[in-house]
Amino acid sequence: MAHRIRQRASVITAIVITGFISGLAAQRRVPGQAQPKQAINVSLKVGGQAYESREPGRCTHAPTASIYSIVSEMWSVQQSADGRSLALTLWRPKDGSGDMVTLSVSSGNASHQMTTVRGGGATSGSGKVTLERSAAGGTFTIDSRTRDGAAISGTIKCDAFAPHMAEGGF
Repeated sequence: MAHRIRQRASVITAIVITGFISGLAAQRRVPGQAQPKQAINVSLKVGGQAYESREPGRCTHAPTASIYSIVSEMWSVQQSADGRSLALTLWRPKDGSGDMVTLSVSSGNASHQMTTVRGGGATSGSGKVTLERSAAGGTFTIDSRTRDGAAISGTIKCDAFAPHMAEGGF
């Protein structure tokens, strides 16, 4: 009888471990495999210049992520085309300590960055980014300034958020 119980426990343990590993494999991205792109509508004013784009890019979401040991919910947007690029990450700490943002916009020879992320050194610039969720996507509203005083304001709309894959595939 004890032998059967141990045998069943071994089979159950093997099934649980196999399911866990299969789940990890399902989340793992094959090296070199690009994440799918989503529709993104960008309407910004950057340093007084219009930055409009409807190029596809990546909008992702992680219900639980961490930056500098601060457990957070995270949304990310990346778009690049025709010598222009945009990267936004919004971190919403689960401890309620206040949102943190990184934002980078490049167009031609001009590049503007700001970060309000705490814990990894000095912040650079200031501002606020809000997210209004709608269906599978959402709209970010930006009102910020870079360290040198350039204003970045407007909206970024993602039609959908894909699951975020951490670097390294896990």
